[in-house]
Amino acid sequence: MTSQTRHASTDWFQKSYYGVFMHFLPESEETFQKIEKFDVDALASQLQEIGAKYFVITLGQNSGYFLSPNAAYDRMTGYKAGERCSKRDLPLDLYKALKPKGIRLLLYLPAQVPNQDGRAQAAFGLPEGPKDQPIDVTFAKQWAVVIQEWSDRYHDKVSGWWFDGCYQHIYFNDAIAEIYNHAVKHGNPQTLVAFNPGVQVIHYSPFEDYTAGELNDPFEVIPSSRFLAGSQWHALTFMGSSWGKRDTRYTGEQWADWVHKVVAHGGVVTLDMGPNWDEMAGAIGVLSAEQTGEAHAIKKALTR
Repeated sequence: MTSQTRHASTDWFQKSYYGVFMHFLPESEETFQKIEKFDVDALASQLQEIGAKYFVITLGQNSGYFLSPNAAYDRMTGYKAGERCSKRDLPLDLYKALKPKGIRLLLYLPAQVPNQDGRAQAAFGLPEGPKDQPIDVTFAKQWAVVIQEWSDRYHDKVSGWWFDGCYQHIYFNDAIAEIYNHAVKHGNPQTLVAFNPGVQVIHYSPFEDYTAGELNDPFEVIPSSRFLAGSQWHALTFMGSSWGKRDTRYTGEQWADWVHKVVAHGGVVTLDMGPNWDEMAGAIGVLSAEQTGEAHAIKKALTR
């Protein structure tokens, strides 16, 4: 695939300007059950109101619980269906709620199996222990079978992927990136992919379509142009005090000013916003009024 081809596939992304990222990560059997109660319609309405054109959700991360069924993962680990991969297909339900509102769906996945699940690590031939383990092409080909099952199921329903933990110290490299790129594009050749090497905005791999762009302190980071060494310029940061939090750390005006500058130079911004887990406080999965209020300031700045 040429750089020119990758550029063409990111046009919709660049024209979206900004989207929302959500860490919805069950860490116990109790919170795993919250997947069944996630209110996709309520969330979709919020996203539409704040002008987000795409939404990124975590399929899973470290705990070992996933938001979607995956027979390949169950087969490789020996878990029963519904034991670690949810019975509800939350990404599919999200797509059905988001599609009529013109909002695209993207998925997050780590570059390796959950690092707090020794059983999964052993099943995939990794050392056991609660940390990211060294990976190689042999492992990547096995993990890609799991990834491809999701890719083939969702086809063009998923417009992009964001891979976390693609660190040099675990020996992530372009050979592994190519394997994952092929897996996600098996079901949808036009899907976008990014590989996160850590907190920075860099072109990391010839097999990425956009920069992962993880940032903690974003306001001084502005693109000089739309593309960074062949990748669509993109930044991901959090609105709250940290990832997945529902409070606010800056004003809506500060966010609006930064996003406006990024968009004016051809970049894209994704803002992490925290989900509601407490049924007594509202629908499961919805965003906080504090954060959506600040997102409205961004929408206003980009439509004036």
